[in-house]
Amino acid sequence: MNTKCLVASVAGAVVLFVGGYVLYELLLGGLMEANMGSATGAMKDAPNFLWIAVGQLASGGVLATVLGWKGTTDVAGGAKAGAQLGALIAVAVGFMMLGTMNVSTLTWAIVDVVVSAVLWGAAGAVVGMMLGRGD
Repeated sequence: MNTKCLVASVAGAVVLFVGGYVLYELLLGGLMEANMGSATGAMKDAPNFLWIAVGQLASGGVLATVLGWKGTTDVAGGAKAGAQLGALIAVAVGFMMLGTMNVSTLTWAIVDVVVSAVLWGAAGAVVGMMLGRGD
């Protein structure tokens, strides 16, 4: 991973972290809570932001790596590819969890696909911009 990809990874992670907090906690926290499955104690009372940050850094790395492989170096291309990747990941994870655990409902799995597409699209736009810097 070169320096440009590393910087793009961190920039994407920041967008995912901050955007995730705004979308999932501030805007959709009530909807998410209303669509929890029958499992109890699955959500922590206070999230551990260190581990969330580690996960978002990995997600930013995935996004920067994939966009780098695609040769994406602009905001529009990054947004489109990021939204597609985010939606696919949300479908894969959300529906596997829906089929194996009691932590959410079908409604939340579908909402999460849309929210993930928006969030990853925004992160992809930033990553695409960062990958195109200096070109």
